[in-house]
Amino acid sequence: MRISRSTLDDVKERFEMKMKEKLQKKNEYDIEEKMKELKEEEEKLKEYRKQKRKEKRQQQQQQKKSNDQDDGDDQMASMMGFASFGSTSKKK
Repeated sequence: MRISRSTLDDVKERFEMKMKEKLQKKNEYDIEEKMKELKEEEEKLKEYRKQKRKEKRQQQQQQKKSNDQDDGDDQMASMMGFASFGSTSKKK
């Protein structure tokens, strides 16, 4: 058995092949890592949206409670015979 000697071209070819394999493995890892990061980001976004909706509902409930109290005052005033005191500004 004789072993052939490697030429410069053989070594360069082998080196390029190893570099391609290394890059391919890195790309696969990067894809998996990026997918994981995307899922985490989506979860954070969902949680943020959920929190915003919850805050918005609380604000609407507070406004509804304050509007109910204002409506009671307006009804009392109309029962007493006066709807307003002649002001031109309107209540919100």
